[in-house]
Amino acid sequence: MDHVKRYSKSRRKAPIYWYLRSAKGNYGIWLYYHRLDKDILFKVLLNYVEPKIRLEEDRLKTLRSRKEAAGSSSREAKQIEKDMDRQEEFVSELRDFADKLRRAANLHLEPDLNDGVVLNIAPLWELAPWKEAKEYWEELVEGKYEWSSIGKQMCEKGIVK
Repeated sequence: MDHVKRYSKSRRKAPIYWYLRSAKGNYGIWLYYHRLDKDILFKVLLNYVEPKIRLEEDRLKTLRSRKEAAGSSSREAKQIEKDMDRQEEFVSELRDFADKLRRAANLHLEPDLNDGVVLNIAPLWELAPWKEAKEYWEELVEGKYEWSSIGKQMCEKGIVK
């Protein structure tokens, strides 16, 4: 929120660093507004999110192996089971994050910095901890910003109601 305040004047909100996070906030990435391009979301998926999911799935497999070796009644087994539950929740959270990011990426919307921050971040409303993103997404879907590059792309793809 400090960043939003710093890069906002009057009623205009324009954070140039975007924090996208998982539902519970255990994983997140930062995007720099001035480096956005049509492939940025796919790059994030391929280079950061998917490798992280694989890493955490491997940690879960290791915990399962340790649990098998420890048996089922020992104190260590109970602790490992708790760790496994936490790890399963985290992997699930990461997969959910990846699904939401992929959903936004599959819109194939090309960012246009001239549209402004709020319209460019709107397709990422499920990941941005910023209520304005969802509000602007809903307005875009309703056709309110048909003059914008994002609005025109959404009309061409049949996303606008």
